Amino acid sequence: MLRELQNRLLKNFPKNYLLKYPARGALIIALFNFVFLMIYQPAKTHPGYFLSYEITMALYCIAVGFVAFVAIYVLRLSSFYTDEKRWNIIKEISAIFIVLFAMGITVYFMAFLIEEPANRWNADTLFDSISSTFLIGGIPLYLFTIVNINQLFQTKLTQSANRDGADHSESHGHFITIDTALKKENLSFYASKFLYAESEGNYVNFYLHGENGIQKKIVRGSISSVEEQLSEIPFLLRTHRAFIVNLKKVEEANGNALGFRLKIKSVEGEIPVSRRQTDRFRALYSEYG
Repeated sequence: MLRELQNRLLKNFPKNYLLKYPARGALIIALFNFVFLMIYQPAKTHPGYFLSYEITMALYCIAVGFVAFVAIYVLRLSSFYTDEKRWNIIKEISAIFIVLFAMGITVYFMAFLIEEPANRWNADTLFDSISSTFLIGGIPLYLFTIVNINQLFQTKLTQSANRDGADHSESHGHFITIDTALKKENLSFYASKFLYAESEGNYVNFYLHGENGIQKKIVRGSISSVEEQLSEIPFLLRTHRAFIVNLKKVEEANGNALGFRLKIKSVEGEIPVSRRQTDRFRALYSEYG
């Protein structure tokens, strides 16, 4: 159990959008906090010397936004936080903590400059400024992390070495002919050459493995018609309303009960597996992948 927890904590995790783009992140943080303070008006917030509540809060938000930008930018310069390909939830949480702590310190010292004189030089006031920042100022950061949290619980399926080798050594196997409305547009190929097909309007794009790389063939028709014609070949699965995939060509599958994303060698991007097809995909991929 401890090993599984460790693996999840160190697993690749999508970087928080606000941490990835300092300027945009700082702007979103500042705007969110200003709107929140205008609507909710938390306790212990007061107008400045001769300033209205609105202007006072605007100055606070501008200050924390600027500090958030600086903190995020400085983190990007650190070797520990630079490599986004090795980003994980530990880096995510620690980066958010550092940014919010810097914002909280800013709120504490800003009060000396823009609010009426008071006995603020004490640990309780410092703690209150920092805790309030974590509770309110951190909401935008928390939301963007929560959006990606399901990545921690995704299952990663990969091709076994034996199956991969078997696929490369197999004969061409099934010979397929896709019938279309016009006979001259019919498309023929061996199943072992088929990578995937994608629906695009009134056409279906076929991606086939050829001698000079991946070849794209276009036929007029619907993906449903193609699915029906391929129904006798179990490893050619319609994973999504717009995609049919050769499961023997899938190198990696990442996902969970909500769906998967498939990677095929030499193909840019990922191919989706819809939630409805998840169970069927798991069963067939374990057999043919």
